[in-house]
Amino acid sequence: MQINLFPDLSLLAVMAIFFAEYFVVKYFFLKPINDVLESRETERRQAQEIYDGALERFREGTAKIEEKLHEARREASQLRERFRAEAAAHRATLVERTTGEARKLVEEAEAGLKHAATEARGKLVRDAESLARLAAERILGRPI
Repeated sequence: MQINLFPDLSLLAVMAIFFAEYFVVKYFFLKPINDVLESRETERRQAQEIYDGALERFREGTAKIEEKLHEARREASQLRERFRAEAAAHRATLVERTTGEARKLVEEAEAGLKHAATEARGKLVRDAESLARLAAERILGRPI
């Protein structure tokens, strides 16, 4: 038995069939699959970019809103302090005015009481003198 080292024509036919099969598989199976995978990757990248952009806009909007909220709180605090100061000044004015009116009323009442006390003392003195005279007349039995 002798080994033939020279390839025969069947090798060429197998090679031709292999290359034909390679091109068919490449163009009809692998290329569409690769196209689908690449389009999915492109869509994923675009979706990630859109998401990143939206997230950045969200963060910027949140930061602006927080800044406005901080500013509004500061303004509200200043306004509250101003109103408190105005209320304290108004209260002090009212207290001062009321105290003045109360002093005036007390002084008038004291003056009225002093006048009434003086009149009452005078009346008591007159009544005491007249009662004493009446008592003396009755005791003595004659007019004095």
